[in-house]
Amino acid sequence: MDTKTKITIFIIEDNDVFALALKSEIETVFANMQLSVHSFTTGELSMEKFNEEKPQIVILDYHLNSKDWNALDGIKVLDWIINKNKETLVVMLTRDDHVDIAIKSFHHGASDYVVKNHTQFKKINFSLLNFFKIIQAKNNSEKYLSKLKEYRENSKN
Repeated sequence: MDTKTKITIFIIEDNDVFALALKSEIETVFANMQLSVHSFTTGELSMEKFNEEKPQIVILDYHLNSKDWNALDGIKVLDWIINKNKETLVVMLTRDDHVDIAIKSFHHGASDYVVKNHTQFKKINFSLLNFFKIIQAKNNSEKYLSKLKEYRENSKN
């Protein structure tokens, strides 16, 4: 992975302690990479920063409205994210180990689904590693296509 590529990650999680632990885990495990990790307790707060920061990755709690019933739930936030940028990779995070929630999350555009349990950080790190590879491949592809276009233009002259 190209460690020069800055990757922005949003954690949208209403449990402050969990969000802080996850942020710390990501920054520690991927310390050799240029990451900018932001944490939000509601989807609404993340929406304010989404256009400004343009995160490549979002880790999103399914039950965002568990503390504030007026807050948007994870699926509504996921829909909003995908509507804003289909390229954003989203890990749906939940304490519910139900296949119907996983399927619903994938149908709404989630890239991965992780259940909060004793292996949650390991699974999230694995997802992030795969996402980093996807981002790198897209960056390499864009560079290649740019060089190809430049070559074709120069060949015409």
